[in-house]
Amino acid sequence: MSAPTPNAKPAAKAAPLRVRRREPVRGLRWRSAEERREAKLKIAAIRREAEARRLKEMRLDMRVLRSPKAMLIVLAVMLLLGFAVTAALDKPVKPRPDQTLLMRERARRSVKVAAQALTLYRVHTLQWPREQHGLAALLRRYDAYGWKGPYINWALTDPWGTPFVYHAPDSRYEAPIFFSCGPDTLPDTADDIRAVPEDFVCDEGTWRRTEAPETPTPETQTDEVTP
Repeated sequence: MSAPTPNAKPAAKAAPLRVRRREPVRGLRWRSAEERREAKLKIAAIRREAEARRLKEMRLDMRVLRSPKAMLIVLAVMLLLGFAVTAALDKPVKPRPDQTLLMRERARRSVKVAAQALTLYRVHTLQWPREQHGLAALLRRYDAYGWKGPYINWALTDPWGTPFVYHAPDSRYEAPIFFSCGPDTLPDTADDIRAVPEDFVCDEGTWRRTEAPETPTPETQTDEVTP
């Protein structure tokens, strides 16, 4: 190993690398008064320019709407709407049926069905229901021979909640008096819904054609139903 010569120069050291830091962006409050005033003027100028551009676009839109082509389109749409409204108004409106008429029709059907049930009761028992029993005889067997009921399965009241009126005839060859009191719920008035002789018809016979002895005999006592 050789010794260093006295005239040799020492090796130069490498310079350290310096990294330049990036200064953070500072807001207006970190700037001077002059810089802040200039920045505010620039921001105001940008806003004025944006507002002017918006107004210009609006004026262009208004010009488009005022053009003849656009007016024709608007008129066509208005005409179509007018025709649609006129057609809807000219369409005949179906009148709502009167509730009283509907209830009277329902009561009329109930009277006819009950009259047929009374006729079937007479065909089976050879008599009309007694006055004290009334229409309840159609639901319950009292002392009638040949009863095959019940003959109805609904309440003994009309659509207005009033019981049907029943009066037994004086003769077995006459029809009973049977009616609904109607909307006024009062008997023997003009709006009573009464059963007519044509209503006393059933599948097994009518009260006119039925002729039987006043008191049933053992031979005619068939199909007795116990309650």
